[in-house]
Order: sequence, then C-alpha cells, then structure tokens
Amino acid sequence: MAGLTLFALGFGMATNTLDPVLLSYKAALLAPEHRNTALGLTTAAGLLVATFTQPVVGALSDRTRSRWGRRVPFFILGTPLSIASLFAVALAPSLALLVLGFMAYELASNTAQAPWQALLPDQVAPSRRGAASGLKTVFEILAFVAGRRAAGYLIADEQVLTAAAVAALVFVSSMILTTIASREGRASAPTGQVPGRPLRMSGNVAGGPLNPGRSLAGGPPSLDRAAAAGPPSGRPRLAASIFEKLGLAGRTAWPPGFGWWFLNRGLFWGGLIALSSFVLFYLEDVVGMSFAEASRFFGDLSLVLGLSLLGIAFPAGRLSDRIGRRPLILASCLVAILGNVVFLTARSRPTLILGGSLLGLAAGTYLASNWALATDLVPRFQAARYLGIANIATAGGSFLARFAGGALIDPINRIFESRSAGYFTLYGLTLVGFLLATLAVLRLPKAAFFTAPTVQ
Repeated sequence: MAGLTLFALGFGMATNTLDPVLLSYKAALLAPEHRNTALGLTTAAGLLVATFTQPVVGALSDRTRSRWGRRVPFFILGTPLSIASLFAVALAPSLALLVLGFMAYELASNTAQAPWQALLPDQVAPSRRGAASGLKTVFEILAFVAGRRAAGYLIADEQVLTAAAVAALVFVSSMILTTIASREGRASAPTGQVPGRPLRMSGNVAGGPLNPGRSLAGGPPSLDRAAAAGPPSGRPRLAASIFEKLGLAGRTAWPPGFGWWFLNRGLFWGGLIALSSFVLFYLEDVVGMSFAEASRFFGDLSLVLGLSLLGIAFPAGRLSDRIGRRPLILASCLVAILGNVVFLTARSRPTLILGGSLLGLAAGTYLASNWALATDLVPRFQAARYLGIANIATAGGSFLARFAGGALIDPINRIFESRSAGYFTLYGLTLVGFLLATLAVLRLPKAAFFTAPTVQ
C-alpha cells in the first residue's frame, strides 16, 4: 500500500501544478482574446490522449513479464517523460506547442498511472480497500493542496520554471520510493500466483476453499463471473483489432454494475472538472479580480478545499467498508449539487470559500468510496485492464467538461456581449451533470454493494 500512496503525491503534484494554474497562465499569455477556448481545447486534446492511453497501457501491464514485475517498468518509463513534457508546457512559445506539450504529458503520465492504480487490487485485501482508497485519496489531496497552492503563488509572481521544478522533484522522488515499495509488495502475491505474472484460476476458485462464497476480485460471486471462468483462452484472430488483442473489447462482458458506475463517474468527475478548470478566468471576469489576485486566491481556496477533503476522505473510506459504497456515493452527489448552487451564485470571497468547502467534502467522500467500489467490481487478474477502462470515465468526463467550456464560454460571452453569460451556461450544465450522476447511483444494482466485508 505504500507504493499506492507515495506515487499519488508525486503524480498529483505535477498534475495540479499544470492544471489549471500553469495552463491558464499560458493560455492567457498565448491567446489573450480567446483564453477560455484555448484552455478548454488544449486540455480536451490532452484528455483525449489519456482516454485511450490508460486502458491500452493497463492491458499491457497485466500481460507484462519482467524481473521487475508487471507495474514497475511503466513507472520508470512514464515518470521522466512526464517531467520532460511538464517543462515543455512551461516553455511553450506558441499555442500549437502548448497543445502538443500537454498531449505528451498526458501520454507519459497515464503510462505511469494506469499500472499504479492496479496496485490497490494487487496488494490490498477486499475488506480493507475502502480504507486503502481513503488513504490514497488523502495523499492525492495533499498533492492537490501543495501543487495548486505552490503553483498559484509562484505563477502569480511569474516564477513558472520554479513551479515546474518543484513538481518535478516531488514526482521523481515518489517514483523511486514507489518502485522500491512495489518490488517488496511482490512477495504478497495471492496463493497460486507467480509474482509479476497475471493470476490464472480454475473455474471453481470463486467458491473454493481459498475464498468460500467470494470471487477473487473481492465482491460477491455474482459480481465476477468472468473471473470465475479464468482469463480468456486462445489467441485472438490475426485480423482482430488492437483493442481485442489487448483484451479491451469483444472478449468478456463488463462486470455487473460496472456500466452504471462508469456513467456516474464520468458525470460526477466532469462536473468537478468544469467547475475548477475555468475558475481563474471566472474570478477575473465575474468576480472582478486581477489574474494575480485570482491566482493567489485560488491557491488559498485550494487549501480550504484540501482541508475539507482531508477531513472526510479517510473516514469515508473506512465507513464505506462498514456500510457499503452506495450510501456515501449518493451523499457525495447531493452535497456536490448544493456546492454547485452556492458557487454559481457566489460573488464574495466568503461565499466562494463556502461553495468550495462543500465541493471539497463531496469530492473527498466520493473519491474514497467510488474508487473502492471500482476495485470491488473488477476481476483481480485483469485489474489494470478494467481500471484503465474505468479511467475512460474519468478522462472522458474531464474531456467533455473542458471541451464544453472551451466551446461555450467565449462564444456565448460574445453573443450576449457579457463577461458572465458563458460561465453561467457552463456551471448550469455542471448542475445538470450532478443531478444525472445521482440518478445513475440509484440505478446501480444492490449486488454491487456489500456491507462489512469479511474477506481478508
């Protein structure tokens, strides 16, 4: 579990330095008349890369054979390429190079991230995944606070390369420590598994003596029929697509409940990203701050958000182990709706902080319980594959949010000759997204949630 949490700090530090502060600064510098459009389309292009990178790399990781195991080679490859791309973004002299730099960052960082996420089902027992997911979220929150606050203040003073260097140092350190921890964790592979190799199971493992009444994926037997059947046998046809060859399509049905989880994740995450991605320009155009004031206030707001997240993430993860995942996911969606309404109507700093705090509480509860549910649903021997597919929901929701912001804010502001109409349109759509995410939670089958799991 050490590898799971340490890498969250480094990866999150780099990502939160980039987005939204550094990218907003570069968009305003390189395309001042169309800065929301430039920011939205730049980040959307990067996330389009992320959407396809994670499942492919995840499937490759599941099938990798090396003396370092299945996950570590991807950490070692992805981290230095991510850092190089981070500096490429910071130094980009044109909008075209900014877009290419961010796309390269998403390709490299997701090469490292997809296998890292599989460490949770690889190394943590099902009955402890809520707590582990909560602890992972705590480190992600620390990275969120540190990355955004440092970037907000440094970039307000135009110390762009310093902000990138700080993030790079933390990223490299976390990669080294994660590599060490992950190699040690190979000794804890489940019975019958060769470290560094995908698990092969016979048809009766799910109900056999190892885990009576449970599948090896961690949920009830009904959640993991694919796992009980073992990995797909035989080689795919020569003419099959690359996705079929990697086991991403046409091979096995999704685990029960995974589709509704996927929809809920995409809608909820898209709402959060839409609210946060354009907030610096919102503070300028609607609230009336300068960019430097907005950047510093954003750093302070991130601290408040982080404290809200820290206060709830780990307890929420533990609670989801005891009462199940759905009640906490549902509560997260409802609190996010309230936070969205407050933020949409806020014009003063105290009200903005209140809205941010509500969104932070919603996000912390959601991140701890929602990702724990994902690890319950996926078959363990194909964890990186399915968690890579799960990240299509995360990246896809982010893509739609950023594309919508880029396509709507500046054009609507020009049509209505207003500095605020485009922001209100986008933030109204995020409210609809949270409402639909709530409905998706209610559609999840009861079999997708289990209370007080006892499997160790």
